[in-house]
Amino acid sequence: MINILKKVDLIILSIIALVAGILAILDVFNVIDIAQPYYSLITLFLLAMIGLHLITSHLVQDDFRKKSDELLSQITKGLEETDFILFDDSMEIERDLGNRMLEAKKSVCDLTWKIKISEGFSASDRQLSHEFMDKCIATASDRISYREIFIFNDSRRIEKLNRRLDENKNGYSCRYFKEDSIIPRLQFVIVDDEEVYFFASSADAILCSFRNKDLCKVFRSYYEAVWGAATVIKEGPRIEYTQVELIRKKLKSFR
Repeated sequence: MINILKKVDLIILSIIALVAGILAILDVFNVIDIAQPYYSLITLFLLAMIGLHLITSHLVQDDFRKKSDELLSQITKGLEETDFILFDDSMEIERDLGNRMLEAKKSVCDLTWKIKISEGFSASDRQLSHEFMDKCIATASDRISYREIFIFNDSRRIEKLNRRLDENKNGYSCRYFKEDSIIPRLQFVIVDDEEVYFFASSADAILCSFRNKDLCKVFRSYYEAVWGAATVIKEGPRIEYTQVELIRKKLKSFR
């Protein structure tokens, strides 16, 4: 329908231009008097054609506005589907992630390998939020798949591993890379292949999360590549005790 209106509008404009052109030519050759008896009729005709042009243009533009509104609505819906949350501090993101782990239905993919644990980690309020998240990991790995990749460059990570091994949850698996492994260590956690949480991997990095299944596929693909290259520590109920002893020996170097 709109295509037809556009064609009609083009014809109307062509007729207006044609009539105006003929009058201009008659005027150039000083024979404009030929059209003088028909001036009133020509004027009414041109006014009618201009009126039709305005009507068809309005209908076309109105359809354009409707389509624009539909497009904006789709864009807005897309933005709503990609929920983005910016967190003020580590305590806030840990509390939110902990609650999200408790709600998870399928899986959690966790990277614990950033180069340096933040200086505020030992603060009492930070410890509360971290202990809460730690308990949530234990609860979640009791019923869903929880996979974690480590780099043991801090004694607290070895202590964390010991807690996980003591719990020995069937849903929990972990692997690790050696400390000198050259990897750009972007630290994040994927929950249910729907939501990604970003933890600060540098002093100026932001703490945030987003929810979008398509974008999650990108991060999950990266995680699977990293998981496949890492050394196994625990695979469900199976524990590689040789690797565990090698890691525990590192504790002496931190004391």
